[in-house]
Amino acid sequence: MNLQKQRRKRGVILTPQGWQKLQTAKAEAEDCENDGIRYSLEALSFRIGLDSDTLCKVFNRQIGVDRSTLNRCFAAFKLLLDPQDYYRPQPEGETITGLSENIRKIRWDWGEAPESGVFYGRTEELSKLKHWIIEEHSRLVALLGMGGMGKSCIAVKLAREIQDRFELIIWRSISGCSAVNDFIAGLLKFFANDEETNLPETLDGKISRLIQYLREHRCLLVFDNMETILKGCDASYRKNGFCNCLGHYCEGYEGYGELLKRLGETLHQSCVVVTSREKPQEIGLLEGENLAVRYLQVKGLPAAEAQKILMGNGCFSDSPTDYQQVIEFYGGNPLALKLVSRTIQNLFAGNLSEFFKQKPGVFGHIRELLDGHFDRLSHPEKEIINCLSSNCQAASFTELRSQISPNISLSNLMESLESLTDRCLIDKDTPKFIEKGATVFYLQPVVREYAMSR
Repeated sequence: MNLQKQRRKRGVILTPQGWQKLQTAKAEAEDCENDGIRYSLEALSFRIGLDSDTLCKVFNRQIGVDRSTLNRCFAAFKLLLDPQDYYRPQPEGETITGLSENIRKIRWDWGEAPESGVFYGRTEELSKLKHWIIEEHSRLVALLGMGGMGKSCIAVKLAREIQDRFELIIWRSISGCSAVNDFIAGLLKFFANDEETNLPETLDGKISRLIQYLREHRCLLVFDNMETILKGCDASYRKNGFCNCLGHYCEGYEGYGELLKRLGETLHQSCVVVTSREKPQEIGLLEGENLAVRYLQVKGLPAAEAQKILMGNGCFSDSPTDYQQVIEFYGGNPLALKLVSRTIQNLFAGNLSEFFKQKPGVFGHIRELLDGHFDRLSHPEKEIINCLSSNCQAASFTELRSQISPNISLSNLMESLESLTDRCLIDKDTPKFIEKGATVFYLQPVVREYAMSR
């Protein structure tokens, strides 16, 4: 028994200083070497030369690893591992003093939370989120939007600004995550200072134990990149030609839906924030204006804030119209603007006018970003996008119904439109110049250009 305890405590764990040092170097490498796109767990595994399970232990800082493992992680980002970057957990029963005692008092775990870096705008979004969480005590909040809109950065900024309102903060990236039973077990061990030994065997029991902690303590949990475990269009979900897969989970991950459902339905004093490119079905079923489950659709930055990204990356123009054209074309998407500004800097010496003369359209990582969205769509959804892109203007539901293929039924059209708005691929508006209550649907220019070039 003593030998087993010693094995569980063997190894070293990153200190907050060491973790921050490694995360900063990783963020800089992503910025300089990967066009600002975060490394996946697989990419990190290839770069460092360690398996994904070991990397999860390193970044989660709950289980000790060999010091040589930390050396490899630091060396992969051209860092030296200093003694103050790690500590050795004390065996059970011994008095913990100095650094280890301070670490045990820290009740946050930022996991793989990204560096927020230079943060532009989002004042209105942050204010609304704070109101929901602090004033209205929302239990489940989702940030939804296209890739690159900055959902994770907003979540980091939000968590850091309201962290003093909570006893515990936990950030978990769902990308590359294990089955839900192991996922919840990891959360429970953190709550119990890694001393939770008698965990319930069933998923229902584990969720109940988690909710018990969320009732006893004021906690903030962030589940990032939820879309990575959601299904794309799948033949098994097709019914009468329509792929009803939106918000459904990949095989083996269905338990996450039950977890979100229970977290949203059950009374507790904590808050769970979810980021996703698509809306999990539990959010759609539970959210409401006067309910404890809310969602915020994250859209592009306003022109003034988006222009700061272009200027901050060396782009210039004597004409305000040039800035406006680039921002409108890419829908104010922060990542798209960052990527395109590098191309403008590298090929056109930062000159926006010269860049726009070439009519470059959609290219590089921006095309890959949209590929990831479009590959998950059903046939009716693609038909709607093609219809809107060929018209080059907004269309009402009645207009779409008259122009779309007769093979798509009324119910399929309605379901597909809702699906596309939930996927944040089409926008909608109620212009003042048309009859009251009517809504028109339209594409951002970059999405239209992409659809026309496919």
